[in-house]
Amino acid sequence: MYIRLFFACLFSLFFIKITAQTDTLPADFTVKGVAIGISAPELIDQMMVTMPGLGSNAKAMMNQQSVKSYLMPPRQVGQRGTVTSYLLSACMEFYSNFRKNYKVNLSPDFVALSTAREGTPDLKNSLRFLVTDGTVSADIMPYDSPSIPRSVGATDKYKITNYLQIFRETHRDNQKVFETQKALMRGNPVIVEMQVPAGFDKISKTRFWSATGTGGGEKVTLPFLIVSYNLELESFEVLSAWGPEWGSDGYLWIDFDDFGEIAQSGYVMVPAGN
Repeated sequence: MYIRLFFACLFSLFFIKITAQTDTLPADFTVKGVAIGISAPELIDQMMVTMPGLGSNAKAMMNQQSVKSYLMPPRQVGQRGTVTSYLLSACMEFYSNFRKNYKVNLSPDFVALSTAREGTPDLKNSLRFLVTDGTVSADIMPYDSPSIPRSVGATDKYKITNYLQIFRETHRDNQKVFETQKALMRGNPVIVEMQVPAGFDKISKTRFWSATGTGGGEKVTLPFLIVSYNLELESFEVLSAWGPEWGSDGYLWIDFDDFGEIAQSGYVMVPAGN
């Protein structure tokens, strides 16, 4: 079913204008007259980048697409960090390190401590912080740092230009799937908030996860990074911030149907310099 749906959506992507729900605000924040957190479909199509060398092989993309090989190895969140800050840093590293011989490690703890100090360390505010303030190299502020050193004020910051909300909870399940595939098709990892059962962080030695049999219990909403799709498997590959012991070497495949049900919101970064 999803293969047929994907081909139909792929046709619409290239030959007709995508239509989507338009009863949403155009942005989450306005800072110095600049809109941050774009949700208008026509602006998303204009602002979403296509990474060079990714999203260009149409034949291969008919079946699968992955940015996994361009990511740093899965990391486990420290005592002072947050899952949100670790995943956002991993996503920023993808853009910063793309096709560079030197790989920079970015500090998730700078984002976590800075946004906690503001009293609003949620996903949207963390994304806004990466637009307005950015983060620093982990050489300046190592992982699990207890405080922000004074030296960060004199160092260069790594920022993003903006972020795009490609879907929200009220969108149809198949639209969530398609918008995520479309972003990956252009070579962009997708930051997704998913409502998962309690204990999801304890999954190990598991490559595929199914929601079957998990209903009725306590649920928590957590961020993840979607790094691949595979139409033969009809699944997305998900990265967590729980280290290589989680899932299968830090990754987990989730069926499209389950993803559509548990995905609450999806975001794509607009990297600096684009």
